[in-house]
Amino acid sequence: MKQYDALTFRVEASRFVRNILMATASQDDVTIFDGGMGHLIKQKELKLASLDGQQCDKYFLVGAYANVEQPSVVEALHLEFINAGATVITTNSFAATPWALTSIGKEADLELLLQAAANVAQEAAAKAKKPVQVAGCLPPLKDSYQTVDLGTAELMQPTYMHMAATLEPLVDLFLCETLSSTAETMAAASAASMSGKPFWVSWSLEDSEHALLRSGESLQDAVKLVQDLPGLQAMLLNCCAPQAITAAMPKLRGWAPPHVQVGASANGFKTTTTEWLGGGTTPGMIISDGDYDADDIITPEAYARHAKQWKDLGATIIGGCCAVGPDHIKHLSSVIK
Repeated sequence: MKQYDALTFRVEASRFVRNILMATASQDDVTIFDGGMGHLIKQKELKLASLDGQQCDKYFLVGAYANVEQPSVVEALHLEFINAGATVITTNSFAATPWALTSIGKEADLELLLQAAANVAQEAAAKAKKPVQVAGCLPPLKDSYQTVDLGTAELMQPTYMHMAATLEPLVDLFLCETLSSTAETMAAASAASMSGKPFWVSWSLEDSEHALLRSGESLQDAVKLVQDLPGLQAMLLNCCAPQAITAAMPKLRGWAPPHVQVGASANGFKTTTTEWLGGGTTPGMIISDGDYDADDIITPEAYARHAKQWKDLGATIIGGCCAVGPDHIKHLSSVIK
């Protein structure tokens, strides 16, 4: 007979109700999910014993190890998003990849970090006063936005399968996020599909009006790759400028199968990722005066206006990415619900 610890039992007991609520939601309803955990954890300036003397800022492994050493901090941030209106939260494990951990000689910690992230998220969900689902993060395996030297989908897939298998007992669905190429898309999405759990696929676009992945490949081609995979529940756009999402959203809604939801979670920084990666400007990404605060972070009011546009264009799942915090989620939830 299968044995359960207390947390796993709660996960299993609540999953039936959660999945029914998700499955029976009207396509006209909007599911709100969380924003960027990394920016919030960076603001905490945590000092962790596990990383004493380690140079890990490049990959922000402090965020991943916080699940182990400072779980109450991470849980509190999850609860902030929940209280702001999120009904789906994502495991705080974006940085926990074999590649990043190998860079500091801690590749053996992968399963520990993934399980800790899922456990903390489930503890937060259990304390919510409403049904909250936990999405297991399947992130880029190397640098975010990297589109070369990744290997083929077949080479990446076993790593994604191992990560998915580790998270599967403790999550309700998977979020394959910040995918920048078709190879990355197929590797992550196929691993999520084989887990048997529902999953969302989310692409990072170049910051333009052209609906292209950061690899330069067509978003439409990426959609075609995964549209028939069992378990696919949603196709999203994330980690790019709000204006790029607005331009691509009607195309995504047109390309996605009718039964698959579409949605978005944009970056909150005034400097676009395209500008940050390569300098220069991003034509067509018009920024209105007053949309960003003194720290060049988008205001909750401005973000909510973009979110309202996405909803009007067919989005039924909306959250936030880098620098989008609980205040943004609270405001957009009040505007679009």
